[in-house]
Order: sequence, then C-alpha cells, then structure tokens
Amino acid sequence: MDHALPLSLSEGALENDASRDGERLALAERLAESTANPEAMLQAARFFALEGRRDRAIDTLRQAILAHPRDVEILSLLADLLSRSGSFEESDRVVRQALDLDPTHAETWYRRGLHAGRQGFASAAREAYEETVRLDERHVRAWVNLGLARADLGDRRAAIRALERAVVVDPACTEAHTNLGILYVDEGLREEAVAEFRDAVRLSPESGETHFNLGWALLAHEELEQAEGALEAATRIDPRNAESLYALALLHLKVGKNAAAVTSLKAAIALRPGDGRFHYHLAVAYNNLEAVDQAILALETAARLVPDDPRIHRLLGVAFDKKELPSRAREAYRRAAALCE
Repeated sequence: MDHALPLSLSEGALENDASRDGERLALAERLAESTANPEAMLQAARFFALEGRRDRAIDTLRQAILAHPRDVEILSLLADLLSRSGSFEESDRVVRQALDLDPTHAETWYRRGLHAGRQGFASAAREAYEETVRLDERHVRAWVNLGLARADLGDRRAAIRALERAVVVDPACTEAHTNLGILYVDEGLREEAVAEFRDAVRLSPESGETHFNLGWALLAHEELEQAEGALEAATRIDPRNAESLYALALLHLKVGKNAAAVTSLKAAIALRPGDGRFHYHLAVAYNNLEAVDQAILALETAARLVPDDPRIHRLLGVAFDKKELPSRAREAYRRAAALCE
C-alpha cells in the first residue's frame, strides 16, 4: 500500500458553546465591555476566536491585560492566539511572562507545546507536553500530543505509551484512538490497530477520517468486505477526500469492480490532478476493461508526473502490445527494466 496514515495533532477547542453565531458575537461584544471582570473578558475572547474574529479576540485580551496584568489565563490564551496567528516572537514573550507568574499552570505548558510544534520544534514540544502531564496527569490532549512529538522524534515505543495513557485517561477521546491505531499499524500490530480504529468510528461515526482509517487498515489486510463498507462510508461522509476515493478504487480493483474503480479514480483526479498514483491505477482499471486508448492516456500522464516508476512503463508496454505497436512496447519495457536495475 503506497500511503501512510497521517497522525493528527490535538489542538483542542477554545470553547464548546451551542449559541447561534449572531447571538454569540453580540454576547462577546457585551462581555468585552466588562473590563473589571477577567472571566468575562476571557469568555469574550473565546467567542470572538470561535467566530473567526481572531484579531478582535487578541485586542480583547490586550485590553484585559491592562486591567489584569497578573492574570495567567489571560496571558496564556493571548500567547496561544498570537501563535495561531503566526506572531511567534510575541507569543514567546507572552508565554514566558505567564510561566514566570505561575510555572505550575498546566494549560500554559500545553499551549507552549502547541506553539513549539507549529514552528517545527519537536523536542521543545515534547518537553512542554511532558511538563503538562507532570502537572496534570489527566490532560488527555497533552498525552495525545506528547505521543505525536515522540513519534516525530523517532521514539515510537514511547509514543505508543503516551497514547495508551491518553486512552486510559479518556476512553472517549477519538484522537487518542485514531493516533494510537496509526502507530499500531506502523508497528505491524494489525488487530490492535483495527480495534482502535473501530473505537474511533464508534465514538465519531460522522467523521469520514475515522471510517477511512478503519477501511484502509482492513484493506491492507485483505478484509475486503468490511473494508468496502468502511470506505464507502468515508466517501459518503466526505466526498472530497481524495485518499478515501483512492482507497475505495484500490479495493474495487482487487475485487474486479473495474468500472467502479474508474468512477472513484476520476473523482479523485478531479480533486488532485497532480497525483501520479491516481492516474496509474486509472490506467490499470482501463486496461482491465480493455479500454486500451484510455489506459495509454492515463499512463502517459502518470509517466509525466512520476517518471521513475517502473510499473507505469511496464503497463505502457502491455498497452502498446495490445495496440500492436511493437517498437513503442519495446521502448516502454526497456525503460521499466532500466528503472528496476
């Protein structure tokens, strides 16, 4: 299988609120006027951020700091929003200020880990997450991200331990199950991986990603009937996920549903025309259907995108043989052989 499942960072929501958008913005404006009340200012900033008004949220927190310069949560949230906006240097200063005031504030350490990760500093992120869980051993998002940071640094066993701890701390955390399953896949622990992906689907049945991960793991181990159900669910929930469409097409090729594979691959190509894998497997499906001209067109596109893949040139040779073009077939076979040396 020529795809690796992606690990996913746990950023965490700023707030979980059921208010309608307009109502929430109006409430945020009222709360932002309560400069004497730090909790009101914090809630206003969270609401603004949720509604995509990050600049307004940052301005609100700057005003709050003037009235409450030693409020660690205000500083911590301001640092996080600055980091999310790409203002890394200012975020560094503000997060240090927060930790100088309270070095035991676990959420600030967690946000520092996010900040380091956004800049690609995996070691600093790991250290921040380790401090977070030392201060708050039930901080599940920190356990998840600690696992990812350790994986980025090549310590897969320690990464698995962190994610296993996340699942213990919060068995309902979809991200923990998903990322643990991905690491289990990497370690060849098939049954364990499938179990984690099934838990993720159970917890988040409306997520196309959870169905995709389960379907991909089942497909990789030839459990085709169950894989088809999972991948069909993934493409139904998120029809713009090119990888789900590609995986479903691979399954259809395995079971001889070549016309269905063509449909899925055309949809994937429409979403991501520069992916050579999609064009190559479209050619495989066309070749199986004896649609040789379409197969050649798809293979020529694939060869432009991935010129060093011997599979493409070998199948071009087959297609040219079918078209009774011996010289072009010999050249394609020669190219394939040279790439295999």
